[in-house]
Amino acid sequence: MNKHQPNSLIALNPEWHWQDFTYRCQQISQQLQQDNIQSAAFWFEDAANYACAMLACFDAKTRILLPPNLLDENQEWIHDNADMLFDDNKFNTYGISQVIDKKDFFIDKHCQTEIWLKTSGSSGQPKIMLKTAEKMWQESEAISQSLPFPEGHDIHVVSSVSAQHHYGLSYRVMLPLTMGWSIGRKQLPYPEYMIAESLIAKQSIWISSPALLTHLNLDEPQLHQCRILGILSSGGMLPEETATAMRKKLKTKTIEGYGSTETGVIAFREQAGLWTPTPVTKIGVNEENALWVESPWLEQREQTADGVEIIGNQFNLLGRIDRIVKFGDKRISLVRIEQDLLKHPYIRDCYVAQHPNHLRPAAWVELNEEGISFYLQKGRTELLKQLRLYLSKTQEHSGLPRFWRFTNRLPRNSQFKISRADFDAVFLHEKEEQF
Repeated sequence: MNKHQPNSLIALNPEWHWQDFTYRCQQISQQLQQDNIQSAAFWFEDAANYACAMLACFDAKTRILLPPNLLDENQEWIHDNADMLFDDNKFNTYGISQVIDKKDFFIDKHCQTEIWLKTSGSSGQPKIMLKTAEKMWQESEAISQSLPFPEGHDIHVVSSVSAQHHYGLSYRVMLPLTMGWSIGRKQLPYPEYMIAESLIAKQSIWISSPALLTHLNLDEPQLHQCRILGILSSGGMLPEETATAMRKKLKTKTIEGYGSTETGVIAFREQAGLWTPTPVTKIGVNEENALWVESPWLEQREQTADGVEIIGNQFNLLGRIDRIVKFGDKRISLVRIEQDLLKHPYIRDCYVAQHPNHLRPAAWVELNEEGISFYLQKGRTELLKQLRLYLSKTQEHSGLPRFWRFTNRLPRNSQFKISRADFDAVFLHEKEEQF
């Protein structure tokens, strides 16, 4: 059932009404069929244009290709597999002369049109993930059932993430279409842009990531003028300190989503600790206690590399299997060390991994203002003494980092990840901390 009414807004700034949006869908669909376009690569800055072109492709049975960027290798992939590159410039004129009988646009939720998502290859070789429109609608329905947000055209989606990736496609494009919300046109990479967009909306829901949310000034007066119904974060762990502060100061639901391009959405949590799978997702573990998932949008059981502890119908995420390491005869979760460290009042962020030259954990720690002040006044040795004592309350001796480096800012990338090369360089070459 369509949640949008003819006069409801599908986008703001400029405003775009559903009936005009769907008329444009039909124009494009008709043109795609006339031109016999079998496959189109997408590269849109405007997510509302993207949504319109996507529905048109579904209707015309035109395969959609989503490259992560337009570097040479992806240009080659597009050249080999797509009949056209669909972008905002082409959108402005494509099919514009088509005359359509004004009828309700039918969205077929069982459509088998394919979407090919190409991963960036940041953690290995790039992969091509094949989805269908039907599977994406099924996933979107499960997301909508898992989130505590109402349907309705007075809600506007504001986002800092790219729609060229699975997370952006699912939450910036599919979810608003499922819920009857309006779509934020632009990817907004800075907090001030997110705030400005929210101020023009009656109510907003933020789709973002730890990379942006950790740098959000929660005391910004304009932020408190925004009516934000909820903030959804994915793409990495949101530091507990950040999530707690957001809930407290913004008085809004702050929800973390967990999933991947391979699995789609898996689970959500509103508080630190346990994750709850979607109502239609089954979970279990293999012999290494790594999570597997089964969902209607997956062709088969999907095995993850994430270690978990299942408690009832929920689970605790322990980090990737390669981040559960054996020191001596003990298996130690590096993520759990991080989680414990992040509870210390001097620490804003941290990353723990095996030292590049030694079989012991090493901790790269971002100190907050209070921690830096303690370091400068009392010295490194005294700080280490405090942190080791603090960790010894929850960690066995083999789980206490032997090597430490301190900083005022960890160099996380846009996916909130730490480069292994950066980590190794700090422990192999840097001798002193710089604040």
